[in-house]
Amino acid sequence: MPLVDVFEDENADRPLFVGEFSFLPRAGEYIATEAGGYFRHYNVVEVWYRQEGEGQPFRACLRVRLDD
Repeated sequence: MPLVDVFEDENADRPLFVGEFSFLPRAGEYIATEAGGYFRHYNVVEVWYRQEGEGQPFRACLRVRLDD
């Protein structure tokens, strides 16, 4: 399963977390993470791909908004 960088802010330098998804969530869908016995629900706002350097593989990225 591919790793996906998940960002909460569009100007963030580092991802909020890195997720492993069996399919890539689309904008408008929700994802959830477990956080100390309960779940945090995030709305997927944007999906894009980035490449760290020439010749490197593209990596999927999501921008999310907390919807708890």
